[in-house]
Amino acid sequence: MPANITGSCLCKAVKYTITGHIKAAANCHCNTCKKNTGGAFTSLVIVGDESFRFDQGEGSLSAYQVSEQATKHFCRICGTPLFNVHQKFPNNRMVTLGSLDDPTAATPAVNVYCESMLPWVKDISALNCFEKEFQR
Repeated sequence: MPANITGSCLCKAVKYTITGHIKAAANCHCNTCKKNTGGAFTSLVIVGDESFRFDQGEGSLSAYQVSEQATKHFCRICGTPLFNVHQKFPNNRMVTLGSLDDPTAATPAVNVYCESMLPWVKDISALNCFEKEFQR
């Protein structure tokens, strides 16, 4: 893993650096994560608060309390979800893998909340693949 991992939102208003190691990486299939991102699941990396620093745009961050225990943090300009904090994981941030500038810096090792996994997700690797846009 690189010494520093950088990330940002889509519009680049918010930029951050992870200076420590990634504690874990997972795909979360819970319904809250689906709603948070608009996707079939969310890929997250867990890092300690001490390893996460804002390089730019902390003032462009908005927060939304998604439950009594969890808060989503996102860019208020472009809407990119950047990280969540959860009372079950004090002093940690669950950073969205897609917000990393190099998302290959971490590979999820587990799937969680599989009871909510969409039935087609297990077969996603069997779908036709195109290097760029859809081709007929």
